[in-house]
Amino acid sequence: MKKIEAIYCDFDGTITKDDSVNCFFELYAPNWMESEKLWVEGKISSRENAVIQVGLLKNVSQKQLDDYINSIEIDDYFLEFVDYVKSKNIKLTIVSDGFDLFIQKILERYNLDIPYYANNLIYKDGEFSIEFPYYNEDCDKKAGMCKCQKVKEKEFCYIGDGTSDLCIASKADFLFASKNLHKYCKENNIQHTHFTSFRDVIDVLKEWD
Repeated sequence: MKKIEAIYCDFDGTITKDDSVNCFFELYAPNWMESEKLWVEGKISSRENAVIQVGLLKNVSQKQLDDYINSIEIDDYFLEFVDYVKSKNIKLTIVSDGFDLFIQKILERYNLDIPYYANNLIYKDGEFSIEFPYYNEDCDKKAGMCKCQKVKEKEFCYIGDGTSDLCIASKADFLFASKNLHKYCKENNIQHTHFTSFRDVIDVLKEWD
Protein backbone atom coordinates (compact mmCIF):
# COMPACT_ATOMS: atom_id res chain seq x y z
CA MET A 1 0.00 0.00 0.00
CA LYS A 2 1.37 3.42 -0.96
CA LYS A 3 1.86 6.00 1.74
CA ILE A 4 -1.11 8.32 2.20
CA GLU A 5 -0.04 11.97 2.01
CA ALA A 6 -3.37 13.78 1.74
CA ILE A 7 -6.89 13.13 3.01
CA TYR A 8 -9.92 15.17 1.96
CA CYS A 9 -13.00 14.84 4.11
CA ASP A 10 -16.66 15.79 3.88
CA PHE A 11 -18.21 17.54 6.89
CA ASP A 12 -21.99 17.12 7.23
CA GLY A 13 -22.94 13.57 8.15
CA THR A 14 -19.28 12.51 7.99
CA ILE A 15 -17.48 14.51 10.67
CA THR A 16 -20.81 15.41 12.27
CA LYS A 17 -23.09 12.64 13.52
CA ASP A 18 -26.04 14.05 11.60
CA ASP A 19 -26.25 16.25 8.53
CA SER A 20 -26.16 19.60 10.30
CA VAL A 21 -27.44 21.52 7.27
CA ASN A 22 -30.46 19.29 6.73
CA CYS A 23 -31.28 19.29 10.44
CA PHE A 24 -31.14 23.09 10.45
CA PHE A 25 -33.51 23.28 7.51
CA GLU A 26 -35.86 20.83 9.20
CA LEU A 27 -36.14 23.28 12.09
CA TYR A 28 -36.31 26.60 10.29
CA ALA A 29 -37.00 26.16 6.56
CA PRO A 30 -40.55 24.91 5.81
CA ASN A 31 -40.86 22.85 2.62
CA TRP A 32 -37.07 22.51 2.25
CA MET A 33 -37.48 18.92 1.08
CA GLU A 34 -39.22 19.99 -2.12
CA SER A 35 -36.03 21.35 -3.68
CA GLU A 36 -33.91 18.70 -1.92
CA LYS A 37 -35.80 16.01 -3.82
CA LEU A 38 -35.18 17.81 -7.11
CA TRP A 39 -31.46 18.00 -6.33
CA VAL A 40 -31.17 14.32 -5.41
CA GLU A 41 -32.97 13.46 -8.66
CA GLY A 42 -30.49 15.62 -10.60
CA LYS A 43 -33.12 18.10 -11.79
CA ILE A 44 -31.44 21.12 -10.17
CA SER A 45 -27.87 21.76 -9.04
CA SER A 46 -26.80 21.79 -5.42
CA ARG A 47 -26.11 25.51 -5.82
CA GLU A 48 -29.68 26.15 -6.96
CA ASN A 49 -30.94 23.96 -4.14
CA ALA A 50 -28.94 25.87 -1.53
CA VAL A 51 -30.22 29.24 -2.76
CA ILE A 52 -33.82 28.02 -2.56
CA GLN A 53 -33.42 26.49 0.88
CA VAL A 54 -31.56 29.41 2.43
CA GLY A 55 -34.31 31.66 1.07
CA LEU A 56 -36.80 29.66 3.12
CA LEU A 57 -35.07 30.44 6.42
CA LYS A 58 -37.26 32.86 8.33
CA ASN A 59 -37.44 34.32 11.84
CA VAL A 60 -34.25 32.74 13.17
CA SER A 61 -32.79 34.71 16.06
CA GLN A 62 -29.09 34.94 16.86
CA LYS A 63 -29.72 32.87 19.99
CA GLN A 64 -31.52 30.17 18.01
CA LEU A 65 -28.65 30.06 15.52
CA ASP A 66 -26.03 29.88 18.26
CA ASP A 67 -27.96 27.25 20.22
CA TYR A 68 -28.32 25.14 17.12
CA ILE A 69 -24.63 25.27 16.23
CA ASN A 70 -23.74 24.43 19.84
CA SER A 71 -25.96 21.34 19.59
CA ILE A 72 -24.06 19.87 16.63
CA GLU A 73 -22.20 16.71 17.63
CA ILE A 74 -19.14 15.27 15.91
CA ASP A 75 -18.12 11.64 15.46
CA ASP A 76 -16.87 10.16 18.74
CA TYR A 77 -13.52 9.26 17.19
CA PHE A 78 -12.89 12.29 14.97
CA LEU A 79 -10.50 13.99 17.40
CA GLU A 80 -8.51 10.77 17.71
CA PHE A 81 -8.46 10.57 13.92
CA VAL A 82 -7.12 14.13 13.68
CA ASP A 83 -4.37 13.33 16.19
CA TYR A 84 -3.43 10.21 14.25
CA VAL A 85 -3.14 11.85 10.82
CA LYS A 86 -1.19 14.71 12.39
CA SER A 87 1.24 12.24 13.93
CA LYS A 88 1.79 10.75 10.48
CA ASN A 89 2.21 14.15 8.78
CA ILE A 90 -0.81 13.49 6.59
CA LYS A 91 -2.42 16.61 5.16
CA LEU A 92 -6.09 16.83 6.16
CA THR A 93 -8.55 19.18 4.41
CA ILE A 94 -12.30 19.56 4.87
CA VAL A 95 -14.28 20.07 1.66
CA SER A 96 -17.99 20.70 2.13
CA ASP A 97 -20.97 21.74 0.05
CA GLY A 98 -22.47 22.91 3.35
CA PHE A 99 -21.93 26.07 5.36
CA ASP A 100 -18.63 27.59 6.45
CA LEU A 101 -20.31 29.14 9.51
CA PHE A 102 -21.08 25.72 10.99
CA ILE A 103 -17.63 24.33 10.22
CA GLN A 104 -15.83 27.35 11.64
CA LYS A 105 -17.71 27.20 14.93
CA ILE A 106 -17.18 23.45 15.34
CA LEU A 107 -13.44 23.74 14.68
CA GLU A 108 -13.20 26.61 17.16
CA ARG A 109 -15.07 24.58 19.78
CA TYR A 110 -12.46 21.83 19.63
CA ASN A 111 -9.49 24.13 18.97
CA LEU A 112 -8.78 22.44 15.65
CA ASP A 113 -6.66 24.05 12.95
CA ILE A 114 -7.88 22.28 9.82
CA PRO A 115 -8.16 24.06 6.46
CA TYR A 116 -11.67 23.95 5.03
CA TYR A 117 -13.62 25.02 1.96
CA ALA A 118 -17.39 25.48 1.98
CA ASN A 119 -20.20 27.77 0.89
CA ASN A 120 -20.39 31.08 2.73
CA LEU A 121 -23.52 31.34 4.89
CA ILE A 122 -24.14 34.95 5.98
CA TYR A 123 -26.40 35.94 8.85
CA LYS A 124 -27.06 39.66 9.27
CA ASP A 125 -29.93 41.54 10.91
CA GLY A 126 -31.96 38.37 11.23
CA GLU A 127 -31.65 37.44 7.55
CA PHE A 128 -29.66 34.73 5.81
CA SER A 129 -27.90 34.83 2.47
CA ILE A 130 -25.40 32.53 0.78
CA GLU A 131 -22.36 33.02 -1.41
CA PHE A 132 -20.36 30.48 -3.40
CA PRO A 133 -16.68 31.49 -3.40
CA TYR A 134 -15.58 28.06 -4.68
CA TYR A 135 -18.16 27.59 -7.40
CA ASN A 136 -16.74 26.18 -10.61
CA GLU A 137 -18.76 26.48 -13.82
CA ASP A 138 -16.98 23.40 -15.18
CA CYS A 139 -17.97 21.25 -12.19
CA ASP A 140 -19.58 18.04 -13.45
CA LYS A 141 -22.18 18.14 -10.67
CA LYS A 142 -22.65 21.94 -10.67
CA ALA A 143 -22.00 21.90 -6.94
CA GLY A 144 -22.00 25.06 -4.91
CA MET A 145 -18.52 24.11 -3.72
CA CYS A 146 -16.56 22.14 -6.29
CA LYS A 147 -14.63 19.65 -4.18
CA CYS A 148 -12.55 18.24 -7.02
CA GLN A 149 -10.87 21.56 -7.81
CA LYS A 150 -9.43 21.72 -4.28
CA VAL A 151 -7.46 18.50 -4.67
CA LYS A 152 -3.81 19.28 -5.39
CA GLU A 153 -2.28 15.83 -5.15
CA LYS A 154 -2.14 13.15 -7.85
CA GLU A 155 -3.09 10.55 -5.26
CA PHE A 156 -5.40 11.20 -2.34
CA CYS A 157 -7.78 9.60 0.11
CA TYR A 158 -11.38 10.75 0.46
CA ILE A 159 -13.90 10.25 3.27
CA GLY A 160 -17.58 10.97 2.69
CA ASP A 161 -21.17 9.91 3.10
CA GLY A 162 -23.55 11.39 0.56
CA THR A 163 -24.68 12.85 -2.75
CA SER A 164 -22.29 15.82 -2.68
CA ASP A 165 -19.38 13.35 -2.63
CA LEU A 166 -20.23 11.38 -5.77
CA CYS A 167 -17.91 13.23 -8.15
CA ILE A 168 -14.80 13.44 -5.99
CA ALA A 169 -15.33 9.89 -4.71
CA SER A 170 -14.93 8.50 -8.21
CA LYS A 171 -11.55 10.23 -8.51
CA ALA A 172 -10.09 9.19 -5.13
CA ASP A 173 -7.32 6.60 -4.97
CA PHE A 174 -8.52 5.46 -1.56
CA LEU A 175 -12.15 5.92 -0.61
CA PHE A 176 -13.94 5.56 2.72
CA ALA A 177 -17.71 5.66 2.25
CA SER A 178 -20.71 5.50 4.56
CA LYS A 179 -24.49 5.87 4.32
CA ASN A 180 -25.76 6.93 0.87
CA LEU A 181 -22.27 7.12 -0.62
CA HIS A 182 -21.59 3.53 0.45
CA LYS A 183 -24.87 2.46 -1.16
CA TYR A 184 -24.01 4.32 -4.38
CA CYS A 185 -20.54 2.75 -4.51
CA LYS A 186 -21.97 -0.74 -4.06
CA GLU A 187 -24.54 -0.21 -6.79
CA ASN A 188 -21.94 1.18 -9.21
CA ASN A 189 -19.05 -1.16 -8.38
CA ILE A 190 -16.83 1.65 -7.09
CA GLN A 191 -14.04 0.29 -4.93
CA HIS A 192 -14.24 1.64 -1.40
CA THR A 193 -14.00 0.80 2.28
CA HIS A 194 -17.20 1.04 4.27
CA PHE A 195 -16.98 2.83 7.61
CA THR A 196 -19.44 3.61 10.39
CA SER A 197 -17.18 5.84 12.49
CA PHE A 198 -13.68 7.31 12.36
CA ARG A 199 -12.57 4.41 14.54
CA ASP A 200 -12.91 2.25 11.42
CA VAL A 201 -10.89 4.75 9.38
CA ILE A 202 -8.11 4.86 11.97
CA ASP A 203 -7.92 1.06 12.08
CA VAL A 204 -7.53 0.83 8.30
CA LEU A 205 -4.94 3.60 8.15
CA LYS A 206 -2.89 1.80 10.78
CA GLU A 207 -2.98 -1.33 8.66
CA TRP A 208 -1.52 0.71 5.79
CA ASP A 209 1.52 1.85 7.82
